[in-house]
Formats: sequence, structure tokens, C-alpha cells
Amino acid sequence: MGQSEAVTRGLRIRVLGPFEVETAAGPVDVRGRQRVLLAALAFSANQVVPWWKLIDQVWGEESPLDVRNGLQTLVSRLRRSLGADVIETSEGGYLLRADATQLDVLALRELVESAAVAAREGDTDREYALLASAVRLWRGDPLEDVASPGLREEAGPKVAELWFAARERMLDVDLERGRGPEVIAELRELIARHQLRESLWARLMLALHRAGRRAEALDAYRQITELVRERLGLDVGRAIADLHQAILLDDEALVAEQPAKVPRQLPGDVRGFVGRGDELAGLDRLVSGADGQPVVICAVDGAAGIGKTTLAVHWAHQVVPRFPDGQLYLNLRGYGPEVPVDPADALDVLLRSLGVPPERVPADVEERAALWRTESAVRRMLVVLDNARDSAQVRPLLPSGGSVVVTSRRKLRGLSAREGARHLTLGLLSPAEGLELFTEQVGHGRVAAEPDAATAIVELCARLPLALRLAADHAARHPEWPLSALRDELAGQRGLEVLSVEDDRDTDLRSLFDWSYDVLDARAAAVFAVLGLFPGDTIGRHAVAALAAIPTAEAGAALGRLAEVSMLRQRLPDRFELHDLLRQYARDKAATLPGASAAIERLAAHYVHTAEQARGHLSGLPHRMPIDPAGPGVPVVDFADHRCAVAWFDREIDTIARFVLGVDEHGLHLQATVLFQLSWQYLYLRGQWRRMVAMGEAAIRSATATGDRFLTAKCYNGVGTGYGRVGDREKQIFCCHTALEVFRELGDLAEQGTSLLNLGSALNGGRRFAEAVEPLREAVRLYESVGDDLSSAMALNNLADTFVGLGRFEEANGPAQRALDTFREGKEPSRIVAGLETIAAVQAGSGDHQAAAATFREAIDLVDDTYVTRSAVPLRVGLGHALLALGDVDQARRVWQEAYDRCLRDGDQTTADETRALFSTHARQSLLIHRSSSPPVGADSAVQAGRQSTGPESP
Repeated sequence: MGQSEAVTRGLRIRVLGPFEVETAAGPVDVRGRQRVLLAALAFSANQVVPWWKLIDQVWGEESPLDVRNGLQTLVSRLRRSLGADVIETSEGGYLLRADATQLDVLALRELVESAAVAAREGDTDREYALLASAVRLWRGDPLEDVASPGLREEAGPKVAELWFAARERMLDVDLERGRGPEVIAELRELIARHQLRESLWARLMLALHRAGRRAEALDAYRQITELVRERLGLDVGRAIADLHQAILLDDEALVAEQPAKVPRQLPGDVRGFVGRGDELAGLDRLVSGADGQPVVICAVDGAAGIGKTTLAVHWAHQVVPRFPDGQLYLNLRGYGPEVPVDPADALDVLLRSLGVPPERVPADVEERAALWRTESAVRRMLVVLDNARDSAQVRPLLPSGGSVVVTSRRKLRGLSAREGARHLTLGLLSPAEGLELFTEQVGHGRVAAEPDAATAIVELCARLPLALRLAADHAARHPEWPLSALRDELAGQRGLEVLSVEDDRDTDLRSLFDWSYDVLDARAAAVFAVLGLFPGDTIGRHAVAALAAIPTAEAGAALGRLAEVSMLRQRLPDRFELHDLLRQYARDKAATLPGASAAIERLAAHYVHTAEQARGHLSGLPHRMPIDPAGPGVPVVDFADHRCAVAWFDREIDTIARFVLGVDEHGLHLQATVLFQLSWQYLYLRGQWRRMVAMGEAAIRSATATGDRFLTAKCYNGVGTGYGRVGDREKQIFCCHTALEVFRELGDLAEQGTSLLNLGSALNGGRRFAEAVEPLREAVRLYESVGDDLSSAMALNNLADTFVGLGRFEEANGPAQRALDTFREGKEPSRIVAGLETIAAVQAGSGDHQAAAATFREAIDLVDDTYVTRSAVPLRVGLGHALLALGDVDQARRVWQEAYDRCLRDGDQTTADETRALFSTHARQSLLIHRSSSPPVGADSAVQAGRQSTGPESP
């Protein structure tokens, strides 16, 4: 599947409220005229919109002379953001290809059309449910944040009227079923926003009349009459006038039939429900597609405080009309201070709820279950079984008809295996949803006054709904306090204390966590506790095995059990994570653990020995680090090849970095120093320069603390490369001289060679080519004297770089070719990339651009095979220049586009801007200079600097 297809598959465009766009890669910030264009296409999705109409909607009367080209440019940019296949070019215009899962306005239209079909078929319940799903799509005034008055005037009223028609039909159904008192408050809220809509006033009058509030109904007529006369100078319409007359006459036709009494046990809907649109839609689809099925079961699982009950109850209230025979609710108390409800007792409650006399309820649990199935078989009923302990508790309570929603902290896999239940796992709210929930509780004014503090509070609450509500309650109880004070309290490791509720354990966050922890088996509880010692965000079974001193298989099984009860979240195979509040809870548990220091030492040993194994696949040089043998209880991971080693570092580098940077907490200075050195090759391959600097500076402090001058000098060599790549050449050169001085005092010839190698690379990067010649020649001599052929080749390659910088291409060819030959014979394929890049530069400088292009392509192919991320952009820039020199402008642009896209993907905006400059100039000399061109003196850019110090370096 191509990249554009992957992006298209995850495309979501929301226009029924604030304009939002998402792809599989995440939210896309579409602004300005691009937003107007996309909105115009969205409201006419799957239809060709003429270009003249799009121009009018996008530019209005301000259209430039070359407006057709401007429109094409906007379309091209949208295709790059959303996928090449999303917007199609047609004769005379453009077409947005989308379906109802991708575009909310299409979903609204389809749901309303389906509701009309259900109405014609006499299925009012299905009609109501479809309309409810349609109405929930509305998030606010469409196009309010789209700068196109013409589009707002044309499309806005149409879609608003469609939504109103759906909402008013739902109100009519409610009134027909005698639910007037339940809709009066909602009608008043709608009227407050749409005061001149007579149809709403008519429904309010009817609802008030049927509720026995005739005087209020007549007063409502008086209000709308005065409003219409005052604002429009007109009389009200005939329909509302006739209704007024019927109320005056107390017309019997206005009386609704009394509905049969049915159980309606749902708890009250939560105020300020936020987000969960996908989950609500999933529940809707499950029930909507249940026609002909005897019973539909949905099991909702998630961590404590994640909002399982809130979601289930909120959704249940929305679909009440689909279940005219009743809605039952039962708290099974699976997790909490009380004993879980016995299935026999639960069945007794359920049967009595259906009106079964006590004397008819059997004593035997199986007989009760059989009677429950009989009584529920012909009823269209919704049953919410909340807070279930496990599948065994739920199974006897499943009815024979209707729908069941079960909530539990445990994944009830038994129900899916035997009863066909569908599973829905709730995650944390998105940052936007979390902020919306907090804002709804504390007020828009306070959040607007301190937006940064509010955003921080949302993250400190881990975007956990219950935690956010508790934090908002804390803020509401102290309206005179700034939100920054609450932020500081939460940030000061007091989150669980601040979010505690002394008089209600059911909403006390620590109590909720305690109830989940207390049901764990001994091994799982011990594993959860040691997670509080872990410095990273995601963890696998080997690290857990090291912390807990248990076999790897047992660690994996315990992690799985923790994920089953939502004490952990598993995102990928063997990758588990805690949200921030559960991590704080785990740290509290870990604080009382005996042997915590030994556990951290085992974890450090695991990372040291596994990093040593991984580095062995990335570098052909010995690391020379002092590493003791792995002790008992320390698992060491072996790797099959280079790819597996890089993949391990990809997963673990965040944790390794935190261990190195957090050395003051654990005091393991030697291990921190060694880990930096063992990770250096990976950081170099991936181009993680700022992380290299941060870890290197910490490693220098740790090495100094050990008193080991050799290690300290090695760390200076390592961090120097990072300084050079972030543009601090003086610090890079200082580090090289510092390391060189120490190694000369120690008499270590090989490490002197490495210091000189890096010094030459630093001077090349600063375009001080003449100064670089002698250090690099000396590095070659030193390496040859100790028999280190690979390092000697690295120095030769850098020397060739120097000659290229001096324009001495013929002199550069010999050492460049010797270096490449050695690299090809060695165990370190990533070095071949550097060798090929130097050869390509020699070829381009000598005028052989055809050969240069071929060599660049060979290097680019090898980059993708060996994960040499640092070279991906400079190589493509060089290839583009070679192609440009050959006259292939289109291909050069395509290659530069690849480089540009990589910069954006990696978050390197500076290099992206420089690369982008190549598109507009189509010239060799631009803001981005490669060695295949003739750079002006003093030119220096991110990509150029990257290329001219790509010559191999070493820690």
C-alpha cells in the first residue's frame, strides 16, 4: 500500500462545527485558503465543483490574475497533506472523493435518509436511533472558522436545516410517546439559541400543554408573537396560531396516549459529556446492525477512572427509543470495597424489575437464569451491567433478547469466545477532549486567562476523565486561586493526594487504583510495584524480568495479566505502558519495596549487556568499555542481525536516555557512562544529535565522578560529534582537543587517532579544509601503527572529504577509493554509505555527473537497508544536484521533494526550509549547498554541514 493510500484510509474531515482534519498520521492543520477550498469540496463531496465556483468561494472579489495556477497550487498542497487520491481532477473542476466514515456531513445526510426509510417502513424506533446518531455529529456552527462568506451563505443554511429537521423529528417522536416533560428543558435551550424558529415554540407549547402547564403554553405563544412582531413586523404563522387556538379550547386531539409502564433504571446522564465520538458511533453501529440477532453484547473495558460507566450510561440515554420495553441497570460491584454481586442475587433483581412476583422467582440460580431468558426473549430491552468482575459473573445474566452493555476493568474475553461479545477498549481522552472537559467544569473565563496552566493540568491528570473532573472540582472550590497553583500542586508529585475525595471512596482515585491492585495475584502485584522503579514510558518483559528478578516468561505473563485488568496498556507486542497517574501510584508502591537499589542495578546491567549485543551489529570496532559479566537475574537479549539491533534501540533509546540523564537519582555513574558509549553508534546512525549532546554532557559528568580519565576522554570524543551536528563547531573542536590531550598523556595511540579523526571532521564541517589535512594524515598514521584498518579507512575517507573541499578532486580519488574498498570488506555496512557519498562527491566535482548520480542512488538504497537516517536527506540533495547538472530538472525536483518530506517527518523545519528553496530556484547555488556544486565562501546550512562532516566519526 502506497503512502497516499495509507493516509487516505485514515482520513477524517469534520465540518459540522470547528473545522478538523485528521489522517492516519494524526491531526492536519489546514488553514487559510486551503481550508476554504477543502470545505467547499467537502460540502459537495463526490460531485465535481467547477473551478470558477471554487475560485469565487476561495478568493471572492480578491482573485489574482493567475488564479487558476493558485487554485492548482492549493490542490497540490492538500494532496500532499491528505493523500494523492483524495482530490480528483475532472473536466472543468475538482472532486473530493470521500465516504460517510471520512466526512461528517456525508454521514449526516446518509443517516437522515436512512431514518426517512425507517419512517416509511413504520419502524419508529430505528428512525429515532438513526436521527440520534445524526444529531450527535453536530459540534457547532459549520464554517464559522472558514474565511468564505459566500460558502457560509450557500452551504451553511442547508446543512443547518437538515440538522434541525432531524432534531425536530426526534422531538416529535418524544411528544408522540408522551415524553413532553422530558423535552421541555431541551426545547427552551434550543429556543434560546434560535429565538425566531416558530416550529420550536410550537413544540414547546404542545409539550407544556401535555404536561398540564397550560398557562405556560399560552405565555409561550405570547412571547413568540411579540418577538416576531417586534423584530420582523409580521404576525406569527398559521400553524402556531392554530395550535394556540386548540390549547385555548383544550382540544382532546392534543392529548398524547399514555405509554405503558416499563422499567427505566438508567442513572442520570452525566453533565458535560465530552468526546468519545468514535466509541459512541461504534456502539450505534453495533446496535443498528443487530436486526435479526437474538441478543447483542458489547463489553466495554478500560482502566479505573477512564469513563466506562459514563460512556455506557450516556450512550444508553441516547438510544432509549430503540428499547421501548425498558432499560435495566445493575452495578455488579466487581471492583470496590464491597463483595461482588452474586449472580443469583443479580438475577433476583433483574426478574423483579420485569414485574415477576417474588413467589415466582426460583431458588436455584440456573432456574432463575432460565426464567430470566424466558422473560427477556420477546422484549426489546437494554441491559447495562456495570463494573463486572469477570465473565463468569456476567454469563448467567445475559438475556435472550435486546442488547447488553457490560463494563469492566477486565477484558472479558470469555464472553467473546462463547457468547460472541464485541469488545470496546477505552483509552485516554485526546489533549483537545481533555481540555474541553476541564473547561466545561471550571469555566471558559478561567481557562482563557491561563491557557498554558490549563493545558498542563490536563496532561498532569493523564487525560483521565475522572482525574480531570476531580481537578476541576478542586479548582471550582477555590475560585480565587489561579489555575497555576493547581498545576504546581499536581506537578509536585502530589497528584493522587490532590485528586483524593475523603467522603466518597467511589470517586477517590487512589481508592479506585487500590481496588484494582487488591485483586491481583501475588506475582502480578509484585511486577506492578517494580514498575514504579522504571525510568521510561514503555517497558517489555526483559526489563521487567531484570527489575523483579524473575524468568522472562513469568514477567511476560504477569504483564499480560496486568493489561487484562487495565492496570497497564499494551500498544504493541511486548510493549506496555502506564499513564502518568498509575505510574505515580506504582512509584508509591515501589517506595516501600525492599531491595529497590538491587533491582535498579539489575535493570542497568540488562541495558548495558543488551546494548553491548546490539552495538556489535552496528559497529565493527571494539567499544573498550569496562563491563562486568551479567549477574544472576539479568536477562540479555541476543540479536539476529543489524535490523533487529536497530529496532531494539528504537524501542529502548528513550529509556536509556532517561537512565543516563537521571544518574543523580540512582547514582550508577559507571553504568550511565557505558550506556552512552554503547548507544553512540545508534545515535550517530539515526542522526539524533541533540540527544547525543544531552546524553554526552551527562556522561562526561558521570565519567568524571568515577575518576576514570579514559572514560571521560571517550565521552568528550562522543559528545563532540553532537556539538558539530547542531552547529556548535567551537565546542566540537574543544572536545576533540580535550580528548586528544588526555589520550596523549595516557599513551593510547588508537584513541589519539580517534580524537584526530574527529578533529579533522570538525574542521571539514567548518570549511577549514586546509587545517584539517594534517590531523587526518596523522590519524591515518596512528591507526596504521596499531593495525586498525577500519579506523584508518575512516580517516582516509575524511581526508578525501578535505581534498574535495579544497577542489583537489584527483587527489581525493585515491584515499576515497581505498576507504570504500575497506568498508566493503568490513562488518559495518553503514560506513559504506559514507564511502559512497564521498566517491559521489569526487565524481561530481570532476564533472562526471552520470557516475555521481549512480553512486548517490546506490548509497540511498543502502541507507534504507541499514537505517543510516542521518544521510537520507544529504544524499538526496546531492543526487538532485547531479540530476540537475544532467538536465533532468523534473527528476531533480522529485528527489528534493523526497528530501523535503523526510525533513518534515523528522521535525527538522530548518533543513526543510532550505530544501524547499531548491524547488523555486532550480539552481545549484541556493540556500542549500552540496559539494557537487561550487559553494560561495562562507556558505553553511544544515544539510551542507551534515554532508561535509558525514565522514566517519567515532566516540
